[in-house]
Amino acid sequence: MDYKRFSRVRGESRAAFDAIEDWMSEVFGDNREVLLAELKGEDDADLDLAVAKRRRGMRYFAAGRVRDRRMFCSLLFPMFQGDPHERSYREAVEDILKVAGSSVQPRTRHKLSFDLGVLYFTADARGNMYGIVASECFPMAETFKFLEEMLDVYEGIDIPGALDKTDVSLWSEPHFRDDAFGVRELAEAAWRKLSRPEDGFSYDPSAEYMAAEVASAAALSPPPARR
Repeated sequence: MDYKRFSRVRGESRAAFDAIEDWMSEVFGDNREVLLAELKGEDDADLDLAVAKRRRGMRYFAAGRVRDRRMFCSLLFPMFQGDPHERSYREAVEDILKVAGSSVQPRTRHKLSFDLGVLYFTADARGNMYGIVASECFPMAETFKFLEEMLDVYEGIDIPGALDKTDVSLWSEPHFRDDAFGVRELAEAAWRKLSRPEDGFSYDPSAEYMAAEVASAAALSPPPARR
């Protein structure tokens, strides 16, 4: 290695970096460290959004009444708690309620792809719509198995009576608004029956496992005999 050249290049790089730091101090003054922290926070937030967008499986379930677009269920599934896209999932369901809810016939199957995944939705015979947000890789048939099970759960509930007679102030309470009829445990049980081992990951862990197995087998294989 040419150490003289290395030292010269390193010195030039350090001088350039120092010049940038001096410029930032001159422009931003005491706010320099705050700015750097904010930039790092923005990078971390962007990474979180990108990873969440790629996570596999059924992520979110929601239900609402078409007539007044009142949501009575809005749940993230266990492996997706804290998903930064939760609000966008809810807004996607609300948009369908608003635009197409009245045209969705009971127990028909519909899907809508959007930038965060796929929204699958159906309706019951009482004017309520139910939706699931899932990754593109999750089987549509399994998604509708979940929705059919939830339709059966809600069938035994007097939804119109409850929505019309409930004190308006209760709808400002998140725990009531997001699960007005207490179905979370039933929904999570139905979700567990249909979830796959790779769900919740932003990549396919089985592919990584297979690659490791192949590498391990190759390492353990005896070298070919010389002829």
